Amino acid sequence: MNRLLIVDNEALIVETIVDLFDRKAIPELEVLSAYSSADALRCMHSIKIDIVLTDIRMPGMSGIELHREIIKCWPRCKVIFLTGYNDFEYIHEAIRNGSVDYLLKTEGDEAIVQAVQKAITALSEAVAAEEYITKSKQQMQLIAPRLQKELLWELVQGDSLTYDALSRSFQEVNIELEPAKPVVVMIGRVDNWNEDVRSFDKSLYLFAIQNIAKEYLSAKVQLVSFDFEKKTKVLWLIQPAEPKEALTADKVVELRQHCLVFLKGAAEMIQDACSALLKLNLSIAIGVTFQEWDHIAEHFDRLQQQLNRGLGLGQQLLLLEQTVQAASGAPSNHERRKQLKKLNLLQTVLENGQRDQFIAEYADIMKVITEGVDAMNSIKTEVYYTLVSIFLSYINRWEIQSEIGSRINLGKMTALDCQHNWKEVVDYFYHLAEVLFEHKLSGQGNQEHDVIRKVQRYVQQNLAGDLTLNRIGDVVGHNPSYLSRLYKKVTNEGLSDYIMTARLHKAKELLEENRLKIHEISISVGFLSEQSFYRFFRKALQKTPQEYRDSVVMSRNATPK
Repeated sequence: MNRLLIVDNEALIVETIVDLFDRKAIPELEVLSAYSSADALRCMHSIKIDIVLTDIRMPGMSGIELHREIIKCWPRCKVIFLTGYNDFEYIHEAIRNGSVDYLLKTEGDEAIVQAVQKAITALSEAVAAEEYITKSKQQMQLIAPRLQKELLWELVQGDSLTYDALSRSFQEVNIELEPAKPVVVMIGRVDNWNEDVRSFDKSLYLFAIQNIAKEYLSAKVQLVSFDFEKKTKVLWLIQPAEPKEALTADKVVELRQHCLVFLKGAAEMIQDACSALLKLNLSIAIGVTFQEWDHIAEHFDRLQQQLNRGLGLGQQLLLLEQTVQAASGAPSNHERRKQLKKLNLLQTVLENGQRDQFIAEYADIMKVITEGVDAMNSIKTEVYYTLVSIFLSYINRWEIQSEIGSRINLGKMTALDCQHNWKEVVDYFYHLAEVLFEHKLSGQGNQEHDVIRKVQRYVQQNLAGDLTLNRIGDVVGHNPSYLSRLYKKVTNEGLSDYIMTARLHKAKELLEENRLKIHEISISVGFLSEQSFYRFFRKALQKTPQEYRDSVVMSRNATPK
């Protein structure tokens, strides 16, 4: 949505140009008006203005002076100077200040429209200008650690990417590991935070631990690390530092074996340094094999379980990954744990009303949980009560117990023994989700129609007042651009079309009543000049207002009493 502000101390000129853009109906362009530089500044201090079409010579503050204030308020705003004076001094000043165009008032309507369209194009192109790309790259460097953590966390949670996508993502967030080469996983856990250590201090300690590890490891390996689990653990993903020359397959295997041996020895030194320098006990679990990127989640889970089992049994543990072979043909326990983690996503898409994604994710989770397990086991029980928590939380938060309870037995949800088999459990929650999505969709439709009714009521009651999209948005509590799209979606007509139709209908009523003069009717339906009202009315009905009034009077006189 672009906003055009027309500024001129002559009301007739302002109204004529406003009428011009009403007739041209440029998509996503809202037209505002001001009758002095002071009016223009007040407008710009309240809302964003993208383009200003202004006279140069006005009483008080000139257009050139106004431009200086405009770029202070909205630096990207494009200014088009409009004047009746062919004054080269003003032209040169306008060019120095970076205005988009300079027009004489005698150049005609098409020149004005073209200048505004040129400004719209310039605004669009500016978004992709080189200076913004440069700034974005600088900002990316500042937030790179956070982006690295988000990407790597998704990978160790089981999300997989193609080689091209992984390579591109690593490059974007400055991860120096090779996406085509396997990695080994290492996890460290702080065993003994003192009670008086603040959250900020924990961040500093964890940063120091990562620096210590880098000091001991970087001579032999490439690594990336981040903290997780509420600032209690650190994850390292590690690759051996390979020489630039090509290695044979045997040499690659030998290099990786040496790397694993090195990691075990370096881990002891890292523990000793943390104890001596930071007064912290650090337990470490190390993977014993190098894994491709799309397989690291299982090894991460296994190391996590080993560390968690050792919690409280000792400090400064140094654990090596224990591998367990999954039963043939059945999903691994890791695969089931991965699906349990995806339950959090179910809650998010339920809240957002994303039905298709919810159904797809739900089906995937239940397929993996169900396969290979005949009896009701502990994982199924965990899934069941997690789903109960998700659905009950949603129902209670939106206070829709009675509406949903009238369509499905909610009591059955809170007692697992009420379900006869696991398929019945799966079907029950699927049906409950469908009921909730239908209820949400119905409520959304009602809310949207309520907004439309409020808009139409405001328009009908304020035909002579401020009917700019920005003002209507303030009244109904919605962003102007969103409101414009919503109105079009629900009613299949633009809001500006509705306003024009309402003005025409009201004007016809007042003309038929034959009480007010035409210039009074013009003002009462929102036209600041009688000339604009005449053009609008004639365009709509192919009659002038007076001709329409005369035809109504003649029709009444011709009707037999």
